[in-house]
Amino acid sequence: MIENKKKTVAIFGAGISGLTVAHEFSKRGYLVKVFESNSEAGGFFRSARRKKDNNMPSEYSWHGMGPWYHNVYSLLKEIPFDNESSLYDQILSRPIDFGLAGNSGRTEFDDLKGLSVDVKKMFRLTTKDTWLWYWIMFKAWCSNKRSYQHYSTLNAKKVWGNFLSPLGINTWSSTFGPWVGSDWCNVSFHQVAKFFKAQLTSKPSHFHKADEEGGPWEHKARSGWLLLKGPSSEMWFDKWVSYLKKLNVEFNWDEELIKLDFDGVNIQSATTATNKKVEADIYVMAINPFFLANIIDRTKALAKLPELNLFRGLVQDGPHVQVSFRIGFSEQIKWPRKRCGLVIEDSAFNLTLFSEEQVWNKSVFLGKNIKSLWTVTACVSKIPGPVHKTPLNNCTKEQFIDEVMFQLKECSGLDKLIKEANNGKSWTEYRIEEVEVWHEWVFSPEGISSPQPKWVNTTNTQKYMPSQKTTIPNLVLAGAHTKTSVDVWSIEAAVESGKLAAKVYEPEVEVIGQHNPVFFRVISRIDDLLFSLMLPNVLDLMLVIIFLGSLILLYHLL
Repeated sequence: MIENKKKTVAIFGAGISGLTVAHEFSKRGYLVKVFESNSEAGGFFRSARRKKDNNMPSEYSWHGMGPWYHNVYSLLKEIPFDNESSLYDQILSRPIDFGLAGNSGRTEFDDLKGLSVDVKKMFRLTTKDTWLWYWIMFKAWCSNKRSYQHYSTLNAKKVWGNFLSPLGINTWSSTFGPWVGSDWCNVSFHQVAKFFKAQLTSKPSHFHKADEEGGPWEHKARSGWLLLKGPSSEMWFDKWVSYLKKLNVEFNWDEELIKLDFDGVNIQSATTATNKKVEADIYVMAINPFFLANIIDRTKALAKLPELNLFRGLVQDGPHVQVSFRIGFSEQIKWPRKRCGLVIEDSAFNLTLFSEEQVWNKSVFLGKNIKSLWTVTACVSKIPGPVHKTPLNNCTKEQFIDEVMFQLKECSGLDKLIKEANNGKSWTEYRIEEVEVWHEWVFSPEGISSPQPKWVNTTNTQKYMPSQKTTIPNLVLAGAHTKTSVDVWSIEAAVESGKLAAKVYEPEVEVIGQHNPVFFRVISRIDDLLFSLMLPNVLDLMLVIIFLGSLILLYHLL
């Protein structure tokens, strides 16, 4: 009896979504080949060490993992760290405390226990602000179609800004870049609400074994974010690629996809920049959406098809500029909390900061003569900085470093934290050995650029996000820019999209959707009906009904 030939899968892109697809197909016996334009895996999540930076570890950006990263954690449990444990067991830190540090006052943390969040203290809200903050957030949580179709087109800062005090809205919106992953200039009301709903209502919990820091612990809704215990590539991607190779996945580095050959029904082959012709039974596009939009445009028949005809609109707002940099100190700088990250709330560039050695294994080399290593990310690129009066987008590298160092020095919340833990010594009194900016960014007065432009959700992208399944039987899409239950550009969305892409051909692939409490499911169905009738949000309508009912009751009593 002749054995059936195994199906072949060609995956373009070795970022998180592409590797997830390779993971799912390879463990089911498919012959998998991965083609990546870079010389290494990881995409926007990868790390690097370069001799010119004294081998100081560098990252494209900071990467946190929330309690709602269900598919990520499920995946990490399947990748071996060693013969006895998985990546899930070994590479995740315990939660960090996030604080908001301003140019005046102290850093505020959310130390309130239970289901609620101390938004009043943390976001510096008045009592009126606090009630309105919750009301506006619940309006999004109690809607479905209205949120996807309307709230997704509204700028989140403007929505809350119509009701909150100036201090409240500026503090609250400073979290949009560091936490939601976009920036307050572009992120929608829908995405911000989705993010915080996932963070505050997530189920199920994730349990972790005892470690050197203590007994078993639970990561659940309202918990802090987890970080990796070392540089991303060293902790995760190197081990993942090694594991996939053992499953016979073939990796082809420095192979950029430039063309798809389409016969009107199926993809017949794909061509790379080295003129390599790739033939497979299934083709997976897990590449940067900006690149894929160009590839689709080269074959006009593809550009007219459902899902694929969305890409030009999907990338219309251009790349998101988020620049990370490292500050290496020659002495160890202590912190008053065991693990903490900071949003520099008054920063024009919307900086976020944490100290790597707080969560990394002690064996991780921080770089020559480096004892403390801060990683800082600038999340807003269109607002002029206070020093050179130039937005990040148009800074030279030297101007960028001037700006971010000035913005950090202006932050009294940061300075007070460091003085509290270091006997009154300011962080500015410690010797800086190295300041390094992620090496791929090219600075020029005409605009900052990168060979890998980053896509994020904006107020213009929701209706253009494609599904993984296309009308071409042997072509699927993957990436955090495709439709997922997360609906926020994130590591979790990337993994979920990869699983959904594999599920098109292998229905038994397990995909864990985001938890939606029964109350919100029921009331959002009512709001769907109201939205179809062009009536106000269900909460606003309830408020009107209560008000009118009170007037009628008062009239009869009088």
